[in-house]
Amino acid sequence: MNIKDFKLTRELSFLKSNNIGKALDDMIEQAIEQRKKHERRWFENNYFDDGYHFKIISKRTGKVIDHVGGTGNYVERAIPRASRQIRGVSNLLFAAEPYPVVYPERVSVEQFRDPITKEVNIQAYAKALEQAKRSARKCGIWLSTQWEDEQDLDIKLIDMLLKASKNSIAYLQVWSDTDKQKIKTKVYDAFDIILYGDKDELYECPFITKTRSRKITEIIADPMYSKANTEKLKPDNRYATSEVKEAYMVARYGSKSNDQKEGTIMEKETFIKEYLSEANWKEATKKGSDTGAMEGKSKGDCIMRHVFSAGGITLLDEYVDYDEYPFAEYRYEPGYLYQKPFIENFIPQNKSLDIIVTRLEKWINTMIVGVYQKRKGENYKVANIPGGQMIEYESTPLMQMKNSSVGNTPFNVIEILDKYIEEQGASTAALNQLPQGVKSGVAIESLKATEYANLKIATKMLKKTVRCIANLMLERGHKDYLQPMEVEYMEDRDPEYFDVIGRRGYELSRKVGKELPEGITVLDKSTKIRIEIEPGMGLTMQGKREAMQQIITFMAQFAELGQIPPEALKQVIKKFLETFGYGNTQEFMEAMDEGLSEQDVSEEQITKIKVAIAETMKDLGAVGPEADQKLVDSTKLGVAEAMKDMGMIDKPKEQPQNKVSISYKDLPPEGKVQAAEQAGIAIDPQSAQMQERKQQSGSLAQNR
Repeated sequence: MNIKDFKLTRELSFLKSNNIGKALDDMIEQAIEQRKKHERRWFENNYFDDGYHFKIISKRTGKVIDHVGGTGNYVERAIPRASRQIRGVSNLLFAAEPYPVVYPERVSVEQFRDPITKEVNIQAYAKALEQAKRSARKCGIWLSTQWEDEQDLDIKLIDMLLKASKNSIAYLQVWSDTDKQKIKTKVYDAFDIILYGDKDELYECPFITKTRSRKITEIIADPMYSKANTEKLKPDNRYATSEVKEAYMVARYGSKSNDQKEGTIMEKETFIKEYLSEANWKEATKKGSDTGAMEGKSKGDCIMRHVFSAGGITLLDEYVDYDEYPFAEYRYEPGYLYQKPFIENFIPQNKSLDIIVTRLEKWINTMIVGVYQKRKGENYKVANIPGGQMIEYESTPLMQMKNSSVGNTPFNVIEILDKYIEEQGASTAALNQLPQGVKSGVAIESLKATEYANLKIATKMLKKTVRCIANLMLERGHKDYLQPMEVEYMEDRDPEYFDVIGRRGYELSRKVGKELPEGITVLDKSTKIRIEIEPGMGLTMQGKREAMQQIITFMAQFAELGQIPPEALKQVIKKFLETFGYGNTQEFMEAMDEGLSEQDVSEEQITKIKVAIAETMKDLGAVGPEADQKLVDSTKLGVAEAMKDMGMIDKPKEQPQNKVSISYKDLPPEGKVQAAEQAGIAIDPQSAQMQERKQQSGSLAQNR
């Protein structure tokens, strides 16, 4: 915020409630005066999208001029290609169907490290990680249910895209009904939101005002407003604060009734960023205590002032707990909030097409009907009879002119204009104009991908808008969900339930000792959100289907090799069936489970199982050289013990009692002296020497 805006907000902080309404009207008039040039363009773009291609506002008189009814009355037909072009681009931008994904809360290892032993409690750490993932998943489910079921944000985002294409910017407000604990959203065009358009971002604006026409009877019945203020209101019966939009709405829907009971007035809802100081501290504490706006605030911090006014009269003045303005905006390009609307890239080419096509149509009608020549003063009479047409003349017969050819020039110009239109991002596939011979899904997918790449800037801006909306919804859940709320969703065709509560409600419940449902999910505004918006598998259903079939084939090969579990392949097949609408998949998946459990095991799978078991036994030391050596040693000891028990080993007198004497020949062939020594057996030296001599003599005889 620059110095000028800071001074403005500081001046507003000194104003009391009874004066703030008039001061806001002055600011709003100043902002409207700055955007008048933009309003004229927005008006003409709206009319162009409606099919009135030659209706404009005169820069000199400010009146609406329709050139079709003027001197250039040769223009009689408008070709509504621009409407199709901006909708084709909007469809392409939204083909990826952006949605928010919640990051798990960070779990640090240091949180589970013992300060004395420096050891990490692995079990507690793993449990905390699992809990963070579970909470993030539930928070994401809450967002998705709000996104699709409660708010219909898919449709509202498309509305934003169309409004931004005509007016350069569109807005979506996010607020909550604190009594019912429900989040609400609504889309507004550039005329309805008043701000300084020379800013790059919404948060840089010193104030934002939303305007709407509302019946005075509704305002009087609104419990937020005091009757002392509402009784002063007088109807203005306007559609909008902008003179240009007022003219547009009157032209389309007519003037409003002047009936007092049906009278309306422009209600203004303004959000102002103030900074806490000695001047407004007491007032902010008084007006922000009920809304929680002063929680954790100190002097110098920013606080949001919330003012309702109508006709210069203050209806409500309070401070609310908003970190930022509760608005998300969409623009096709970064930069100033007010910029060149996207539809203006197509208007010049479309006006040229209108003129060319209209003249071609008039030429065709003229040449088919024919052009006749007659002498001046000649009287003639044309009559239709069953046999044909009869023409009576007095002296000089009528002569029909020869039909002329229009030539190739108009068609060449139309072809050039089409190329100019394609340069602006509305190419062939977006406008359903595929080249001849392009029939396969791969070729169409390639065209779509090319167009999508040309709209990368607009896609990035859409991603930013979706993230902003998700953050605003989480902020409202954090601060306004004071009681547990049940969330219902479908999981494998079965309904699942869990409870959510805002961080503020969770902390308040803990302070008063209120018992909360087990496993409740806490909504926190600090949760990080990622937006999934890339096309991924494809931009068309055919492209997605072919890509998914390739993935299934690829994964099936790995499943045959045993490198991925069958459950992973099962989940991919299930997703494929659900995505492309092959009916109820539950029975199919149950049959698949039975097939996996009952199918025979092939020889190749048996071999793989054997190898796996052998490697496991090797790792455990049950097989291999080390295991063989252990078996040999244990066999030696077992044989020696058995011989000792059978009395086959003699105990020599000179040996200790734990030694026994045994003849060398009586020892088993494996081990001999080494085995006897390990067993504590004493061997008779003479017997050993005699036995060795016998063996040596036997070896010599054999050699001879």
